[in-house]
Amino acid sequence: MKKIILFSGLLLLIGNVASAEDLNLQDIDSQARMERPNTNSIMFRRNADQYRQLSDDEKADIAARREEVRKMRLQQEEYARRRAEEEARRRAMEEAQKEAERRRAEALKPITLYENKLKIYALVNGEVITSSDMQSRINAFILMTGIPYNQQTKAMITGKVLQSAIDEKLKIQEAEKNKIKISQKEIDKALRKFEQNNNMPAGQLKKILQDAKVSVKVWSTQIEADLAWQKLIAQKGYNEVNIGESDINKALADIKNDQKKQKFMVSEIVIDKKDAKDLNQLVENLRHDPRFELYAMQFSQSPSAANGGHLGWVSKGKLPSVLENSVLKMKDGDVSDPIAYGKDFYILKLEKIFNPAIDKPETPSRKEVKSFLENKKLEEYSNRYIKNLRSRALIEKKV
Repeated sequence: MKKIILFSGLLLLIGNVASAEDLNLQDIDSQARMERPNTNSIMFRRNADQYRQLSDDEKADIAARREEVRKMRLQQEEYARRRAEEEARRRAMEEAQKEAERRRAEALKPITLYENKLKIYALVNGEVITSSDMQSRINAFILMTGIPYNQQTKAMITGKVLQSAIDEKLKIQEAEKNKIKISQKEIDKALRKFEQNNNMPAGQLKKILQDAKVSVKVWSTQIEADLAWQKLIAQKGYNEVNIGESDINKALADIKNDQKKQKFMVSEIVIDKKDAKDLNQLVENLRHDPRFELYAMQFSQSPSAANGGHLGWVSKGKLPSVLENSVLKMKDGDVSDPIAYGKDFYILKLEKIFNPAIDKPETPSRKEVKSFLENKKLEEYSNRYIKNLRSRALIEKKV
């Protein structure tokens, strides 16, 4: 226990110096002031006389104790100031979060196009895409991605959704030409599988779609187009995926050689210059939203969009110099500014850097290499096929 002794009106602190919680600093300080100039107080005159009688060591000790008290007061004031600042920051963050949540909820509300008046958005080989279709598709986009529909994203989202609607028409039309038809049973099975994958009870998806103002018919059409296209590509692309032993051997040799080089795990979003709008706002969103792959799937015009923009490991020297120069300046997790290259703008995200002197990757099996090559061939075939359909189709955009 710390003791406070008053000797001849003087304050002496014996033992350890008390903490701010143990003592009332104002009381101690007032007792510690031994000299009060210009005062008629008998007590303080007496204390001053006694103080002069003390030895230099005793005076030095009193001065040291006063300094300790002063420092304790400063520490207490600094602690109080920091607590006040922390509390103010905490409240400001809470308010900012509430405001962000409010704005996000407002931005993610289902939209209504043209006050529900029916308009034609596009004709695809004579088949109509209406404003009602687009309204459902945009609401489905908002529901699935969580990307808000606002002035910054409106043009990009509408363009992406319209292109997806056009592609769906082309895929179903081409599948029907090749006598591929998706039954209602297959669509219902896919809907149920979606619910199971998302831990939903049977029937909940329809309620969610209804609340989000998404037509179940439009949702089912999207599923129909995906299933029909998968069957068509599997059927027509069979000869494209004939992977031989020599292909596997070459791929394995390339992989082993590649493992000796510095590499970058990179993802991309590629947008044609003529379609580029509000790119700086998109970059700002990407730097605050970790779901780069989601934006890539929705906005990128590169074949890598289907894979969330992931390019995988890219060896140093494989990227065009203008893109690689940007990557070399980035750290893990960075998102680049828009980079002009050819007829496109590129937005890159550096996921990770591979250093062969430190990292020791595993070499994939022959089975894994074969599967990778087959999927790559099918993806390339699918991209060529849809591009060809677009070029031959009669497409009229009305809005």
